[in-house]
Amino acid sequence: MREIKIPRERLEELYEHKKLTTYQIADEFKCCQATVWKKMRKFGIKPRLAGPPRVNLDKEKLAKLYIDNGLSTWGIEKKYVYSRSTVYRKLLGYGIKPRSRAKSHIIYPRKSFDEDIIEKAYLIGFAVGDLRARIVHKNSETIHVDCGSTKSEQIGLIKKLFCKYGRVWISKPNKHGKVQIEAFLDRSFDFLLNPKKEIHSWILNSNNYFAAFLAGFTDAEGSIGVYDGMAVYQLGNYDKELLSLIHQKLVEIGINCPNPHEDKTGGYITKRGYVHNQNYCRLCVHRKSSLLRLFELMEPYLKHEWRIACMKRAIENIEMRNKMFGGQPGGVA
Repeated sequence: MREIKIPRERLEELYEHKKLTTYQIADEFKCCQATVWKKMRKFGIKPRLAGPPRVNLDKEKLAKLYIDNGLSTWGIEKKYVYSRSTVYRKLLGYGIKPRSRAKSHIIYPRKSFDEDIIEKAYLIGFAVGDLRARIVHKNSETIHVDCGSTKSEQIGLIKKLFCKYGRVWISKPNKHGKVQIEAFLDRSFDFLLNPKKEIHSWILNSNNYFAAFLAGFTDAEGSIGVYDGMAVYQLGNYDKELLSLIHQKLVEIGINCPNPHEDKTGGYITKRGYVHNQNYCRLCVHRKSSLLRLFELMEPYLKHEWRIACMKRAIENIEMRNKMFGGQPGGVA
């Protein structure tokens, strides 16, 4: 173990002349407080008799410090001179449940999911499309959500989705311009761990929930555009079964489109060196009537500004073609 070097002259200056506490000195030398005490005994530096003022740790005061203010037992010891063992015994004596080790390591404030069912459906769709959600350690109290993207609009949207619930960390761009974004959420976001389960259990049973889900999926991994003079909607994913479920639901609510198409991309290596381990699947909507119905369904729930702008251009394209070629609104392209 590396020995912490604390010169006697420096220790005397900090403790006796500047009146720093042993905790403050420990912070300066990046060591624990016990190391400072050992050095003081070694150098014959006598501890000061007076210390920070104690407070009466009755139940009300301890609950305020530990629960309301979020101080740890170590933080209470550091601020009020009580030992951590004393604080812990008082917690048990007052019937205040100590935080688990996982919770005690949470530094940044968090807010539980507000149970808005529409937002929940949207987040599940976004997670299926472009997020990885996991529990990093066994018995962890944290849902870790992350994503990498070269598009600043995507990073900004993900930050907006989660910043009100917990800490969001954003990296600097790598040599390819890719940025990593990570969110640290509480366990009320467990529904992001297995989003396909949520789809089967309740999303497909409601047109509104399905619309919010599809909007989230579209914001994450969809495409709306005008190609060769025609408006097109496209959704891509490696999960053909998932796209087939979405296709079935679209047909059920009157949006006609072909079955998902499977590209033979398994094993393909991109210019940036990314390997497609599986075949990529695409679900497309081309018919004008189906596109207008689809856009009407998703419009209240889309959040990605670029997707919204693209959807408006697609609608303008359909209206223009109807005027030019005499088609009826919603007619076949």
